[in-house]
Amino acid sequence: MRRYSPLAFVIAAALLLPGVASGQAKVGTTGVNFLKIGPSARAMGMAEAFLPIADDASALYYNPGGLVNLERRELIFTHVVYPAGINFDFIGGVQPLPQMGAAVGAAVTALYTDAMNETTPEHPFGTGRTFTASDFAAAVSFSQRLTDKFSVGVTGRYIQENLADEVAQGWSADVGTYYDTGWRSLKIAMLVSNFGPDMKFVSTPFPLPIIFRFAASADLYRGDDTRLTAALEGIHPNDNVEELHLGFEYAWRDFAMLRLGRKLNGWKRDTYQDFVDDPETANPYVEYPVIDEEGALSLDGFTFGGGLNIKRIGLKVDYAYANFGFFGAIHRFTLGYRFRR
Repeated sequence: MRRYSPLAFVIAAALLLPGVASGQAKVGTTGVNFLKIGPSARAMGMAEAFLPIADDASALYYNPGGLVNLERRELIFTHVVYPAGINFDFIGGVQPLPQMGAAVGAAVTALYTDAMNETTPEHPFGTGRTFTASDFAAAVSFSQRLTDKFSVGVTGRYIQENLADEVAQGWSADVGTYYDTGWRSLKIAMLVSNFGPDMKFVSTPFPLPIIFRFAASADLYRGDDTRLTAALEGIHPNDNVEELHLGFEYAWRDFAMLRLGRKLNGWKRDTYQDFVDDPETANPYVEYPVIDEEGALSLDGFTFGGGLNIKRIGLKVDYAYANFGFFGAIHRFTLGYRFRR
C-alpha cells in the first residue's frame, strides 16, 4: 500500500483561496446560462470539482483536454427534472483515436419547459394558446496529447435559444488543458469555457457566461482495492463572484463509489437589508456561504452521491444529490456505456 502526501493539494488551495475571497458579483449580466449546468451526476456528487479528473465521457463538458484519457468509445446520458416543469437533457459520445494520440466527441444539450398558457393584459387568465421556452446546444470536441503527460482539447458549440416565436442563435468555444505532473498522483487542469461573440435576442445583445477554471487533484490514499481522491477547483465567472469547489471520491475495486463535495463562494450570506444598509461591503449574491443569514452552518452547496461501474457489461450508473438553497434538493442520474472493444 502507498500513502500520498497532500502537500501539493494544500499548496493548490493556498493559491486559489485569495481569488475566491475577492470576487464581485455581476449577476444577471449574461444570457444562455444553461451552458453552466453540469451534466454529470458523478461530477455533481463531488461539487463539480472534476476538471482535473476528466476520465469519462463527461469530459466533453468539464474538460475536453482530458478526452484522451479514454481508452474506449463511451456514451453518456443525463436527465434532470427541475422545479416549475423545467427539464434538462445531455447526451454525448467519445471516440478515442489512439493511433493519433487523440480523441473526438460530440454532445447535445437541451433545457426546455412544458407548455405554458399565454396570457395578455386583455386576457389575464389565458388566451387559449400555449407556448414553450427552450435552450439547445450542439458541440463537437477534439483532444490531442502533446506529450505523455500533457494534453489540450477544444470544443466548438452552436447555441440556440427559443421563447415562443422568437429565436436567438450564436456560438461559443471551450479550451481545456490536462497535465499529469508525474509527481505522486498530482494532476493540474485549466479550462476557459463559453467564450464567443455576444448573442442577440430580438434587438437586445447580451454576452455569454464565460468561466475560467483552475484545479488540482490527487489520491489521498491508494491501496490494492481502494482509492480516495480529492479535487480542488477555483472558478472565476464573468457574471458572479468566484467560487471554490472541493470534492472527494472513494472507490472500492473501481466498482462502487461514494462521493462528497461542497461549493463555497463566501463566508456569510448577507441579507438584502444588509445590502441596503451598506452596499459597499454587503453581498447578497453569495449562494454557497459557510454561514447563512441566521448565523447557522449553511448546507447550500453541499453535495453527495454514489455510483456503480459494472465493467462486465460496460454500464456505469451514477447518482447525485445537491442542495440549491431556495430551489431545494435536486436529484441527478447519469447513465454511461463503455464499449468493450
